[in-house]
Amino acid sequence: MFAVDVAFFDVSFKQCDFSECYFRNCRFIRCNFIGATIKESNLRGSQFEKCDFRYTSWEKTILDEHFLDTCLPSEENLARDLARSLRVNFSQIGNYDAVNKAASIEVSLTGQHLYNAAYSRQSYYRSKYKGWSRISHALAHTRWKALDLLWGNGESILRVVLSGLAVVVVATLSLMRDYSNLIFSDALWSAFSGFWGIPGGTQLPASYAVALTIIRFILFGLFMAILIKRLSRR
Repeated sequence: MFAVDVAFFDVSFKQCDFSECYFRNCRFIRCNFIGATIKESNLRGSQFEKCDFRYTSWEKTILDEHFLDTCLPSEENLARDLARSLRVNFSQIGNYDAVNKAASIEVSLTGQHLYNAAYSRQSYYRSKYKGWSRISHALAHTRWKALDLLWGNGESILRVVLSGLAVVVVATLSLMRDYSNLIFSDALWSAFSGFWGIPGGTQLPASYAVALTIIRFILFGLFMAILIKRLSRR
């Protein structure tokens, strides 16, 4: 199929197989793409308004990344699955900025789904997730939240930096509690120096030095893991 600068209104493409299609600068308005397979096609510059992309799969298709902002389903689990499919698709066409964006959206939607499965009062979730299933999703959400705060579930270098700063602040407050004669600036410098393993400030007790060293290596490992993950996508 081939079309350029064409508008499609209320067309059903349900469970269609789009293979080696060319739709450039087209507009799709209120179209149904449920269950469609879209592969090795070119949709550059095309716009989608109020279209339904639930259960679609994507492969080696050129697509603008703003699709992620406007075309994901309202159901977070279906939106997560679509974002995952698009992440792989963007990787196949070499759009690595879109890969990172899709991965971040996927992680966020995973958290939303786990939270709703565990705590939402909506009838859909309460009828589908009961008893042990609800408890397991609550535990999974707690784990997801902890890892999200620590390093954005493997997607945020900023979270790793903020975690390091939080460790330094906690160590500073602990030093001020244990050594009442320390002022904040001295305690902060001692904690900062101890975290980076450089001499300076008040000599830290062995327990503080060991703890800060271990945490530094853990955070450095997480930092490198994010870099390697992003580079491997290229």
